[in-house]
Amino acid sequence: MTHTLVHPAGTVRPESLKHRPVRAARARRAGVKALSAVIRYDGIVIIACTGTLGLHAIVNNDGPLANLTLPGAVVTWLTLIGALYVINAAANGLIDRINPDRWDGDTAYALTEELDHIRADIDFGAEPDEIHQSLHTSGLLTATGALSRRLGVAFAERGEEDQAQRLYAAVLHLRKAEEAFGYGQVGDEWADDARKDLK
Repeated sequence: MTHTLVHPAGTVRPESLKHRPVRAARARRAGVKALSAVIRYDGIVIIACTGTLGLHAIVNNDGPLANLTLPGAVVTWLTLIGALYVINAAANGLIDRINPDRWDGDTAYALTEELDHIRADIDFGAEPDEIHQSLHTSGLLTATGALSRRLGVAFAERGEEDQAQRLYAAVLHLRKAEEAFGYGQVGDEWADDARKDLK
């Protein structure tokens, strides 16, 4: 059983989580990693423990599994499967409650929906020059490039160089798109706040 960290668009973010300090976010991410490890390996641990007890019962004719009958074995197996599902459900529930990044996907979905609304506005007679100027001055492509670059660095730090290189290539395309979108010249510098992420 795997856990999906991105929640559907429209999730209401609790007010209590809007201004958490970075230290608290790091602690919650560590908790998410630990719980994810529980979900990933709990089945292996249960099987290993059961196998060890079974081997001990066979070799020494002793232990909790030594006198297990066939019906008892079936009940024990079903109990272990049930325990596995309960553990996974509890871990997933805790991840949902403490994961500080669960709303990142909502932000991206909401942004896409807003862009779709702007596109629809053009169909209904909005002034193209005003929309073009707003999109250009908002730095939307610049911010997207900076985010893509930071994602590339994060993948590179995890050793996933292929994914990192694809994101770096996307950054270059986004920069050229921003230059064309704003009628800039190739080689023009981006804003300082974006450039520091794109080095």
